[in-house]
Amino acid sequence: MKDTKPSLHDITVVIPNRNRSIATVKRTLTYLNIQLAHNVVAVVVDYGSDLYYQKELSILVEKFPYIRLELCPVQQQLFHKTRAINLVLRQSRTPYFMVLDMDCICHPRFIKKAIALVEMSRVVNFPYGFLSKAESKYEKSFQDYKIDFVGGLTGTAIFNTSDLMNLNGFDEVYHNWGAEDADMFERLAKYGIKTTHYTDELLLLHQWHAKPYRQNNSTSPYHSSLEKINHEYFSLSRKLKRIKVNQKMDWGLSFDQELYNQLRTPSTSIELNSTYEELTALCFQLNESVFDGVLSITIKTSSKAKSLRSLIKSLLGKKQPKYLSLKVANELILQTIISGLRNQPYTYQRNDAYIRFVISLPKTKMVNTF
Repeated sequence: MKDTKPSLHDITVVIPNRNRSIATVKRTLTYLNIQLAHNVVAVVVDYGSDLYYQKELSILVEKFPYIRLELCPVQQQLFHKTRAINLVLRQSRTPYFMVLDMDCICHPRFIKKAIALVEMSRVVNFPYGFLSKAESKYEKSFQDYKIDFVGGLTGTAIFNTSDLMNLNGFDEVYHNWGAEDADMFERLAKYGIKTTHYTDELLLLHQWHAKPYRQNNSTSPYHSSLEKINHEYFSLSRKLKRIKVNQKMDWGLSFDQELYNQLRTPSTSIELNSTYEELTALCFQLNESVFDGVLSITIKTSSKAKSLRSLIKSLLGKKQPKYLSLKVANELILQTIISGLRNQPYTYQRNDAYIRFVISLPKTKMVNTF
């Protein structure tokens, strides 16, 4: 049960992260740390960075006494920023809650100014001054950085914690990057709370960083259209005038390390061909939640997909399986995970030869209503 005792702190700051360069992280935490005090709870949530990276990150964060590190054992999963945020939100007992991007260099008065602003406006969003690749490498005082340009809506904002809780936090359908912040501001507006876009002074600088997670050659889970899907999902949410989210599935869940350890020893393994029929049947089975245990699934391109016999059948208009590329299979499986299985422990690997994912599926208890 959540502890509801009054907090001695004013604000919780959550900083989601995955494999951001240690130099970038060090710069972000250094500028943040100098303005932290006992009234601030600052939490870095590392959502599934490489294990060697998490060790290096742990050593770094130990140097900042006011910053806590949460390591999530979700390597080989889609990055799930909204769950990382909600994980801390569900535990928060402070009146104010801030989401801060790991790329940011904070003005020395940023936290103090943000608290003062949110006391007048229930939600405040802060624009970024974007730094070039070369400028991002320097160690300077805040005012000495040369800014390329100033952007608009950003992922860094301060909220009243109770407002976020009333809306069930950030929508956990959003995976990877894109639209989760705009979605929150839109739902708050429909709830009657306007977001103030603070432009009187620049309080945040954005460090340049590479984006290896947006490449098709990555062996990590990757969906080439996911960011576009996120924006279309946001557009539909606006049209449907949604306010409260995460109502069919629990949200902000913590991670059970033991369940993740069990993924190493599946109780059942199956191998499927990458055909429309087999993969659709698989998705139906996964959505039915009739399996109880750890399931390992390997998907490969059918040896018949490009055979002469299949080509002749196709030319003659004869019935045959609808063969899918592994790229299409990958997107179908990831969409199934996002829509109905995102809270389950799983690992996911892909390459040019196969897709392999392992998932823990507790059997759903059926209730006889007759």
